[in-house]
Amino acid sequence: MMRQALLTSHLKKSAQLTLIALTALPLTIGGLTPVLTSFAAEPTIVADAAEEDNPFDFIGEVFYRRHLRRSKITREYNCDPRVNPDDSITCPNAPVGGQIINVKELRYARYTHEVVPRARFGLYRDLELWIEAPIVIEDTQEVRFAGNGGDPTKTAVDSSISSISPSGNNQSYQQLFSVPDGGNMAGLPRRAGFGDMLFKLRYAPVSSERDDTRGDWVLELGYRAPTGSEMRPRPLSTGGVGRGVHELMFGTSFSRRFDFVEPYARFEGSLPLGSSLNSPFKNYTGSQEYQLPGARGGFDFGVEFIPFENPRENVKIFIDLGFGIAYQAEGRDYSELFDAFALGAQSCNPDLDSRDGRDNCALYNPNARDSSFPNQAPDIFDGITTVEQFVTVRGHLGLGVYASEFFKIGADLALAHESEHNLTNAEIGRDLNNVGEERGVFVPPETTQQRSEHNPTYVPNLDAIGRRVRVEETTIFTVSAYLGLLF
Repeated sequence: MMRQALLTSHLKKSAQLTLIALTALPLTIGGLTPVLTSFAAEPTIVADAAEEDNPFDFIGEVFYRRHLRRSKITREYNCDPRVNPDDSITCPNAPVGGQIINVKELRYARYTHEVVPRARFGLYRDLELWIEAPIVIEDTQEVRFAGNGGDPTKTAVDSSISSISPSGNNQSYQQLFSVPDGGNMAGLPRRAGFGDMLFKLRYAPVSSERDDTRGDWVLELGYRAPTGSEMRPRPLSTGGVGRGVHELMFGTSFSRRFDFVEPYARFEGSLPLGSSLNSPFKNYTGSQEYQLPGARGGFDFGVEFIPFENPRENVKIFIDLGFGIAYQAEGRDYSELFDAFALGAQSCNPDLDSRDGRDNCALYNPNARDSSFPNQAPDIFDGITTVEQFVTVRGHLGLGVYASEFFKIGADLALAHESEHNLTNAEIGRDLNNVGEERGVFVPPETTQQRSEHNPTYVPNLDAIGRRVRVEETTIFTVSAYLGLLF
């Protein structure tokens, strides 16, 4: 809210909160399921208009953010000393038939640089229009074998023992994609471009400027449009960074000033509503489990400390310390291995011996295909998988300076951690004919009706028990800086 002088009004009565975005990846940068949620620098300040002494307010901001995401990739393995004597060390007490464990396979890293211009217009009293137009400068990935993790006493993971990218001497597994020993996977696309725009209406039903005995409360309703080119794997990739999904967003923020501290809280959620024309999130014929990414929701709380302020000179220094937690529901989504899965599937040749270490048959469910079905999953797996639900815990430390009535500057350091979850978690289908079904075991399809029971987005080589791929030890580091002009 701003009247005669935007900053003077803010410094006296309303919250000054610098919570730079923590966005997911799910990697929402570059189109992945995002693991960090985007927030305004001052979630309880609303630009307004139509005041007698302040007919119009405008805030222009530019954010720069650098994200580094690191993860460990594991895969399920049936540990059974009765079949493999080497397993006696790993699972000596395994029951008859073996024990499913997750074994280390790969290390993953993603580097993203983005610039986000933001414009905020006062429309009426306590009502604001917010527009963001993200631009990804660079989005690159690295996939390599996990090695020994720096511990020489442990067995180093390489192609000789990998179940994801086995060498010619490793005849136990089918290759999903090729990773060289001692190097990074080749062929992963480098992306850059215009992202998905965000439009929000923000309204403050309670304002400390109108009543200094109260705090500030803001309501938000937003829409993220698929304005960026959709992410595609090579060779279809055009460098796009968009997700290809329409999203409805809603949020609310609270704050209250007490002398030189101001605690705040914020809730935000988003719900995917549909996909764009070129989006990979299609609705196929059959017992499809999910079409879109899962819904997201999160809660953040923190305190702004104000060590110095001079309202007469429109100067203020503040330190912002915040923490949060978010939940990502299960759904079909981009994952850490989206590009790797798709690159491997492009070289698939089902006619080759499945044990020769060359072929990759991570294809969508062949049992769901029928010539009479009008809309089927693509012949070649496009890398989109059913990603299991997970929780993100995050925190940030920010420093901001209002240097004058019209200028502000700030920076932020953020750290987030995602809980372990499966990157491949699709169910095989639904038992529509009451024949009986359990995960991974289904009546062989002989008729069109039986094929309709099968989930077309189920990938046997990735989603069956004993073959699922999992992400662990995910850490996201974010460094942010911003400039703002206030009128």
